[in-house]
Amino acid sequence: MSGRRLSLFLLLLAVSVLAAAPARAEMPEPGERERQWELARAYARFDAGRFEQAMALFEAASREPASPLPPEALRRWGVAASETGWPLAAYVRLSQYVAAEPDAPASEVLTRRIARARGTLLDTAARQSRIIALSETRPSWDVAGDRQVVRLVGRNGRATVEALAGSRVTNPAWERAAEIGQEEYMALVARLLDAWAWLEEWPRQDMDPNDPGPRRVVILRLIVGEEEHVRHALRGAPYDTLRGLVDTVTEFARTAQAVP
Repeated sequence: MSGRRLSLFLLLLAVSVLAAAPARAEMPEPGERERQWELARAYARFDAGRFEQAMALFEAASREPASPLPPEALRRWGVAASETGWPLAAYVRLSQYVAAEPDAPASEVLTRRIARARGTLLDTAARQSRIIALSETRPSWDVAGDRQVVRLVGRNGRATVEALAGSRVTNPAWERAAEIGQEEYMALVARLLDAWAWLEEWPRQDMDPNDPGPRRVVILRLIVGEEEHVRHALRGAPYDTLRGLVDTVTEFARTAQAVP
């Protein structure tokens, strides 16, 4: 075959392959290409034993506005966190992986890692931790608006609560500041760690200024030692699910027994 005919043949072959490819491959979802690049780099760092670098790349990939991370990325992220002493990241990502792949061959080994991370988190939470919950409905022409803020702190065997709720911070409907029982606080931390709403991933939700309904948001933060896990939701099933957990924290702030 002559060089000219070979070039023409290769061109026709390339055109036929592109024509047969699905439209999704021609038009990748926003953020999907960037995510694939980040994951490829993260996998390479993980395979080389550079776990801290791999974690940073997995974190970057998770922030891309694309589909949820694949289970294998969750597994590697969790193992990297476990190997480098980040128990909260290890607990969250390995729990997500085991939930997604319950019959995976290494699930028993990973379950032991999860249990070890959970124990470390509870030990650390008694010394240094915070739970912050926010629920807000912004005012509009027919809605007065409302805000509830709760801040719970565990430090060196003591626990405190600060909370307020109402349409005005200067004139809240209720507020509280007190020292509470450490055991009650730690039971709440354990409950949050075990709540699937705290672990489940959903597509990122951003505030839409054109939303005709009331603008609302719920945010839940858990800080243990040097690590933090944050969830927020604005609408739909994610909002309803996370709102239930935020309401649990708010009710705890109302009713937890004060230390005399």
